[in-house]
Amino acid sequence: MNEPVKVLYIAGAGRTGSTVLEKLLGQIPGVFAGGELTFLWGYAIKGRCSCGLPLVVCPVWSAVLTEAYGAVDAVDPDEMVELRRRFDSRYLPLMVTDGVRRRMLARLGPYPETVERLYAAIRSATGCNLIVDSSKEPHYSYILNSRPGLDVYVLHLVRDPRAVGFAWSKRREQKGIPGSMMEIRSPAVSATYYGVSNVATELMWARHQDRYLRVRYEDFVLQPIEVVDRIGEFVGEPLDLRSVLPDGRRGEVTATHSAWGNPNRFDTGTIELRPDDEWVGRMDSRARRAIEVLNAPFITHYGYSFKHRSSPTRV
Repeated sequence: MNEPVKVLYIAGAGRTGSTVLEKLLGQIPGVFAGGELTFLWGYAIKGRCSCGLPLVVCPVWSAVLTEAYGAVDAVDPDEMVELRRRFDSRYLPLMVTDGVRRRMLARLGPYPETVERLYAAIRSATGCNLIVDSSKEPHYSYILNSRPGLDVYVLHLVRDPRAVGFAWSKRREQKGIPGSMMEIRSPAVSATYYGVSNVATELMWARHQDRYLRVRYEDFVLQPIEVVDRIGEFVGEPLDLRSVLPDGRRGEVTATHSAWGNPNRFDTGTIELRPDDEWVGRMDSRARRAIEVLNAPFITHYGYSFKHRSSPTRV
């Protein structure tokens, strides 16, 4: 019998820098950067792989889909989207216990098995030992963890909620589907989403110490080599960024095959990691104060400062 497919699942809120982390991990031999695979059927299947080709004609994804299901169009994406909606973020407040989550999981029909086959096909088609899924949705990680063929490790990526709120306020082209724009969220919506996503991630995973690791984005950009070393120890895989970032924070990246996510998944060439504190000088003061009020417990819990400038602690 084949060993379960090892999945590093990046959980938490959106706009936390997961695409940058995933892209760098995807440069390491044996690691497949899959992107936000929870959105494969709703968005990605109609859009472009980060290699630039339409997903259904990308040689990697066409091989994966054919291996998993017999043909690239064998699965009805509308059916998968409808089934996924039975277990989406609207129901997170109900998912407070394992028992409730198990009962809700039973409503998903063939969806869990369908996604399990996807990850198995990724490993088979690419030969990669570790699949990175940056979906972030805590409830989707529970679906993956319910499948015997998947070996799930959760990387809880957090970022200063004010930086997250500022990122949600920017208007950017999606690029995955040309002509479409990324969602914009108000400070109140961003702060609420931040709180719910992070609380749910901790409730579902934090007690499983061998399956849960929390990392701050600010620490990652300051010490990427050291942080990725910790991630490698966590998942039991030799993840070494030294050849990717020869001077520790600057290097060259090539195209990956991320199915969906932030538009910077398409970026190639020189990458330089540095603290992203644009929000300090450019964020609307009222928006900043609103987020500080609504996310005050998280600012303290994750070790940030209430001063205007974030003060990350090095790992």
